[in-house]
Amino acid sequence: MGAVEIHEDPEEIEQRIQELFRRLSARRSLDGLSSFEDFRKRGFHASSDPIEISVPFLELMQDLAFRAYIVITDRTNPRAGGTELEKLEFMYQHLLGDILIRHRERSELVCYIEQNDSLGQVVSKLPETAARRAYEKLGRPVRLPRLDVVMAAKTQAMSMAIIDYIMMAVSRWVRKGQITDPADRIYRGFREVEPFISTLYSLERGLISSRKLPLH
Repeated sequence: MGAVEIHEDPEEIEQRIQELFRRLSARRSLDGLSSFEDFRKRGFHASSDPIEISVPFLELMQDLAFRAYIVITDRTNPRAGGTELEKLEFMYQHLLGDILIRHRERSELVCYIEQNDSLGQVVSKLPETAARRAYEKLGRPVRLPRLDVVMAAKTQAMSMAIIDYIMMAVSRWVRKGQITDPADRIYRGFREVEPFISTLYSLERGLISSRKLPLH
């Protein structure tokens, strides 16, 4: 699970991504390609975008100011709960609780989450449960920002595709055994996004990579 912290004007970043989407959608050379037609309907999606779409998007990401926070699990941490939904809820609380602490000088944080009807109840409780997680970690009462959580389709908030692309590179690398061979394409894909990652944290093994302690 991951989150992107936007350092520029969020509306400006959204406009730049929307403009790229419109420009790429107009390409006639990809007409009839099923993954391209899906892109036209759903927007950027890391796991299915053809290379003619993914490469320009990754290039655009290099020019954007943001940081990514990622939490992973191998599903063996007993604190995360038993069901998949409980694990997702725990990871949301862990991720957003840390972000609330990081930005506790602010008055408000707005978090966009991709539309998913099965997560509705979990998401509606996040302003309260993420704050509770932050208080537990700090061990003392502090002022935290008000957390506003908005569920939106990717076509409405295309900047959500940034974390989608980063998490795909990270998940492929983790599944490959966190290989560090530059000859391996999956490792090179991870190295491409690692500079954007503020923290990559495992619920079972702790910190894997961060801005202060990158792998390379």
